[in-house]
Amino acid sequence: MNRLCQRLAIAACCALLVSQARAQGINLQGAADRTAALSFLARGAAAFEHGEMIAATAQWTEAIRLSRLAGAVDLEAQALVRRGEAYRVTGHLIDGAGDLRAGLAKAEQSGGPGLIAAAAGALGGLELTSRHPDIAEPLLKRARDLARQSGDHRLRAAAVNDLGNLYAAAGRAGEAAAAYADATAAADAARDGALAATTEINAARLAFQRGDPSRARALLTRAVDRLDHMPPTYDRGLALVSAGSAVLARDGIVAAEDRDLATRAFRAAIETAEKLRHPGLMSQAQGGLGRLYERTGRTAEASTLTDRALFAAQEAAAPELSYRWDWQQARLAQQSGQFDVALASYRRAVAGLQSVRQDIPVEYRDGRSSYRVTFGPLYQEFGDLLLRRAAADPGQAAPLIREARDTIEALKESELQDYFRDSCVTSFESRRQSIESVAPGTAILYPISLPDRLELLISFGREQRQFTIPVSEANLRGEVQRFRELLEKRTTNEYLVPARQLYDQLIRPIDAVLAAHQVNTLVIVPDTVLRVVPFAALHDGTNFLISRYATAIAPSMHLIDPRPLAASDRVALVLGVSQSVQGFVALPNVPKEVAAVHGIEGGKTLLDSAFSTARFTAELKATSYNVVHIASHGQFSSDPKQTFVLAFDGRLTMDRLESVIKYGERRQSALELLVLSACETASGDDRAALGLAGVALKAGARSALASLWYISDQASGELVVDFYRGLQLGNLSKAQALQAAQRRFATGERYSHPAYWAPFLLIGNWL
Repeated sequence: MNRLCQRLAIAACCALLVSQARAQGINLQGAADRTAALSFLARGAAAFEHGEMIAATAQWTEAIRLSRLAGAVDLEAQALVRRGEAYRVTGHLIDGAGDLRAGLAKAEQSGGPGLIAAAAGALGGLELTSRHPDIAEPLLKRARDLARQSGDHRLRAAAVNDLGNLYAAAGRAGEAAAAYADATAAADAARDGALAATTEINAARLAFQRGDPSRARALLTRAVDRLDHMPPTYDRGLALVSAGSAVLARDGIVAAEDRDLATRAFRAAIETAEKLRHPGLMSQAQGGLGRLYERTGRTAEASTLTDRALFAAQEAAAPELSYRWDWQQARLAQQSGQFDVALASYRRAVAGLQSVRQDIPVEYRDGRSSYRVTFGPLYQEFGDLLLRRAAADPGQAAPLIREARDTIEALKESELQDYFRDSCVTSFESRRQSIESVAPGTAILYPISLPDRLELLISFGREQRQFTIPVSEANLRGEVQRFRELLEKRTTNEYLVPARQLYDQLIRPIDAVLAAHQVNTLVIVPDTVLRVVPFAALHDGTNFLISRYATAIAPSMHLIDPRPLAASDRVALVLGVSQSVQGFVALPNVPKEVAAVHGIEGGKTLLDSAFSTARFTAELKATSYNVVHIASHGQFSSDPKQTFVLAFDGRLTMDRLESVIKYGERRQSALELLVLSACETASGDDRAALGLAGVALKAGARSALASLWYISDQASGELVVDFYRGLQLGNLSKAQALQAAQRRFATGERYSHPAYWAPFLLIGNWL
């Protein structure tokens, strides 16, 4: 939801609070502390209305202190809600949530329905901004209903406008349109032109999304007309910026009438900012107009306005604005052929975005991170330009290649954090080490799929090489999907066509350099398109890739203290579920697999009812197992809540595995190896593969062995037992032990089809 469009609704809530106190018959001439608290409330409100958020926060902080001294619960509620709103506007959502929850509790203690409505509406708005619609909706409905009962049109308009934003974000277009119409009527009844304009702007944005530009233009025109007749306030300026931005929210060519309307709105916002001498508002207005000029081909004017917007953002100390205009200036410079300027601007934009990353709310819907959707293009554009410059300037290629890779790496780490809703999932308490310098005989393949080409980055120790392949991201994605689908068909060899085509694109260009460096292990750090590719089954026309290279998957360029695991050091916990439980079919070969692994690794076994969630937890608390083998159903989904491994009496989610396995207070060293036998990943879903790639990270394991799809418990069991036998020899790395097991299957008779052996991936430390 657009923060600019929320701002007027926030102001409406704030303007109500003193009148709420009077309506409750509160004696405003009471104790000195109470009188002083009211004074600070009013001063804060005045600062807020002028967009002076720091001053407003300071005034309301003092009001909270004085209200507590006076025992004035109603005033404390008001001050908490107001300060929470200020935090929300400035992007400090955690602080804002704390204040607004406390403010709602105090309002309920006070008992005033108007005050409760204001607090519930403010908290609902913050939860919506934080991308928590399930929490926001009941709060906003409560605010709407209480405001309706009390006849408070302004507060009802604010709550219903936020409900409209919630419905629009959820794709509930009909409900959103009705909510905006209701909000506009309520704002008109309250004679609040600014709030009415805000609701019309939101309705216009929805109309654009629904493919009704005529209605959208009519709504925007009416909103801007309203705002033209208002005095130059901060709220008016933000609403004008929002009106112009509504036009830019549409992809494609900007129609002439939309361009003229947006230009009118942005210029009026600039005039307002000038009169108010407000650099933050000026930055938004000038940057918005610059974006409009960029979209309409007026590059030179766009660059001048963007420079001014960036200067104003710096004057306002607003990094949440600065990175936007650095990004915009980078695009403009690149369009003008000023590549060095573009690179410098991209660097500032990425660094600025990273500095405010934790303040950006993220929603993970339909398997996609809102952060990746919104900001992924910034990282990809920057990486694309770096790689183009590297190819054009071989003398400077190495640092540019490394910077490009590190840029895409930052995006990958953000996506993993968003998938697991865990900002710490890519951080480790133990030492992290770059995988480039881990072992000789190893090459790191870092593919980056771009709209017009595929870039293959190869590392041999500190040496960097770049290979550009003329295959578009769309075509590569189609080939990968076809390969995956055909590979799972065990009765045909149709998979060989895409297997050879992908080999020609991904491996053949680097064959010669791999041979020259005597590479025996290929570690792939796949990008989005290639997450579901079983590289072992790529085919050169004569042999599979595993005939030449052991393969492993690394979720990122860093591992946790990678080192080989000696057979004498292993302490194993072997678990399995063979019976049909919780609606899953029986796995009759699991007892044999558990016994075989136990025979090789020793340790303790827990089979069927013995493998309960409680017993699993207790065992890992009591003993420092460093190998955990689970032979049971499991699923990796695009929804991390549906990613789990099945115990006898319940599901072990990734969060549960992390809490039990990850070292910390109880475990002084990381789990060395986690093997998940009989699990599967949703076919062709690169977002579901995040769960597979991230399992070692989430559980704090140095290595994980898991499968892209379910084959059979018998074939799966035989392959993983072969893998353990290879490890037991003591002269093979984990990747080489997996390679040996897969080669035995591929050259045998019963399981020679790659559908049986290719889905097994070694993730993380391959040593």
